[in-house]
Amino acid sequence: MAQPDRKILAICLGAAFVFWLILNLSRDYDISRGVVVSYRVDPERVLVGRMPDRIEAKVSGNGWNLIWESLRPGDLPVEIDVTKRENLRVTSTDLERQINRKLSSGKLQASLPGFESIPILTTPKEGKRVPITSQVSLSFAQGYFSPAGPEIQPDSITINGATDVLEEITSWPTAALQLTAINTPIENQVVPLEAPAEGITLSRQEVSFSLPIEAFIQESIRVPVTIDNAPRNQKIEYTPKTVELRISLPQSAYGSFRPEDFLLVADLAGYDGSTASNKVPLTLQRRPTSIVGVLFEPDVVEYYLVE
Repeated sequence: MAQPDRKILAICLGAAFVFWLILNLSRDYDISRGVVVSYRVDPERVLVGRMPDRIEAKVSGNGWNLIWESLRPGDLPVEIDVTKRENLRVTSTDLERQINRKLSSGKLQASLPGFESIPILTTPKEGKRVPITSQVSLSFAQGYFSPAGPEIQPDSITINGATDVLEEITSWPTAALQLTAINTPIENQVVPLEAPAEGITLSRQEVSFSLPIEAFIQESIRVPVTIDNAPRNQKIEYTPKTVELRISLPQSAYGSFRPEDFLLVADLAGYDGSTASNKVPLTLQRRPTSIVGVLFEPDVVEYYLVE
């Protein structure tokens, strides 16, 4: 095919495409558009229940206008005004009117097929004070621990919302946070609170988290053995009389504990002395709360009935 013939063919094909495009884009079509629904409520009131926050609208019009509408990014915003009202019934007509004002051309028409009118109720906002619970996960570097629990300031917050919603809330958690290999004290670290659901507001969005951290060391201390439930009218002897405990404790508490801070018991209940000697396990029934761990050996005493 000669060069002039190819040019003529290209022009004809281009013209045919343009006529086809003009013909088809002049027809009416439908596209789907997302609509984001927000609600304007008086500051002292809240919505009752969960209202729809996103719906799908059908937009109808000729192809030329729909091209520009489909190129617009994001959803279409509409707002329902419930200020100074306790209830309001929203119909598809109300929403369609707002959506039409948001469209790129007045020749386009929005509709909400299948949308049923919905009642919107508001109620006075109530306040409730609840404690804060920690969702901070902790793991310590080797040789370190916390001698006390975390301190959260403030330890409670006020939540506001509908009365029926507040009845189900007894505490409010922090956001989940993981701290690993801790070897220094945590002082006033800011921790956000878990985000509330729609219709609930918090008096603050974050709290201060503190945790004492110490290295722990070992110390030995000798503690007497206490006999419980010894046989009546029977004299007994037992050995050993004292046992050495190896305790793990905060470095700052070294040397501060005494034998009377511990209670090491051999319970003879159930032992009738029918044999010449019996071994009874030892139980550590009392120790200071700041002690990290305790090891002792032997872990039994041997007792004898004396005639």
